Amino acid sequence: MKKKLYIILGFILVVLFANEKIQAQESKPGILPDTLQVSLLTCGPGTEVYELFGHTALRVKQQRPGGFDYVFNYGMFNFDAPGFIWRFTKGETDYCLGINDFPDFLLNYQFRESKVDEQVLNLTPIQSRALFEALLVNAMPQNRVYRYNFLFDNCATRPRNMVEMVLDNKVRYKEPGESLPTFREEIDRYAGICPWLIFGIDLALGSGLDRPMTYREQMFGPEILEKAFSEAVVQMSPDSAAVPLVSRTEVLYDPEVPACPPETPFYLTPLFVAWLFFFFVAAVSVYDISRKRYSRVFDTVLFSIYGLGGLVVFFLMFVSVHPATYPNYSAFWLHPFWLLMALFIWFKSLKSIVRYYHFANFAGLLLFVALWHWIPQQFNAAFFPLVLVLVIRSFTYLAVSVRLKKTEKNKDEK
Repeated sequence: MKKKLYIILGFILVVLFANEKIQAQESKPGILPDTLQVSLLTCGPGTEVYELFGHTALRVKQQRPGGFDYVFNYGMFNFDAPGFIWRFTKGETDYCLGINDFPDFLLNYQFRESKVDEQVLNLTPIQSRALFEALLVNAMPQNRVYRYNFLFDNCATRPRNMVEMVLDNKVRYKEPGESLPTFREEIDRYAGICPWLIFGIDLALGSGLDRPMTYREQMFGPEILEKAFSEAVVQMSPDSAAVPLVSRTEVLYDPEVPACPPETPFYLTPLFVAWLFFFFVAAVSVYDISRKRYSRVFDTVLFSIYGLGGLVVFFLMFVSVHPATYPNYSAFWLHPFWLLMALFIWFKSLKSIVRYYHFANFAGLLLFVALWHWIPQQFNAAFFPLVLVLVIRSFTYLAVSVRLKKTEKNKDEK
């Protein structure tokens, strides 16, 4: 409680200090009303997973000696919040607006070797003041928390929306001439250097990620938002002239060697590991067929892993509120029913149920593989050998069952 109280008091003091400083300076005789400079800051990616997409913030600078220089940052979150992991998994992650001194903010990105660009917005003094006051209100403890959505409501879309609100939604963006990527393709462009992250995203998010984006939706990425602002114009009325949204652009920090995650060796990529796993399972299957026995311990472990993965997929589809998790066609091969098979194979009384299941699974997954490129969802290449693992284990069970029946039949005839 003390920690929360200190945070709330800190924000109140920052807001009150900023307002009092402006009012004190404006009340002096002979001094014109304060002119504020508002900028969009775009920060390059870092090496951590949550830094791969870069970052966006708004800078408000008081242009007079001794004036303040604040950064309004919508990317703040608290790992220590109660139930953070559960809420993150469920998609109920809360982010908040924080206020930083600009030198401290810049130093953080210099320390991690990320590029920082500044786009000074072409606002009138009245518009700049209105935006600053709106940000201060938004930073109050009762207003600063928002439900984060990494595609539609994040640290880039919030600053854009605040700027558009002050400009009465009169910002006009230059639509790109070429066709736009899907959400999945755009995410791959940002996070492609981390193949395991892409693997996890492709597993967790379904076909909703494979529709083409609008240009506005593409602005969830700081890099695209920066480009959109650089080409945007503002036309406050039909009779007025359109003016550029950005008056000038400056590079505040440009590292010699930009931050970049280490490249994953090919032998540690999901595709290589998945194929290696497939050949291992194939070898076990050949051995099982040759000895006319199936390895129940091996299948118990294997089916339990697939079943637990299926629980995650089903949880994301039917419980979580993450975007684009439903429908997810990976549920055809990765589902919780594998947990039942891991148990049923130990009971002779359930032998017929297990046989029917493996026959249906073998036929269904072969059809799934045949229709791979026509299913309205883009699958990770590493999924293919993982699906074949299940196909080959179902085939192994059926083949061993047939051979055992023939052996028993031959014994009866003798």
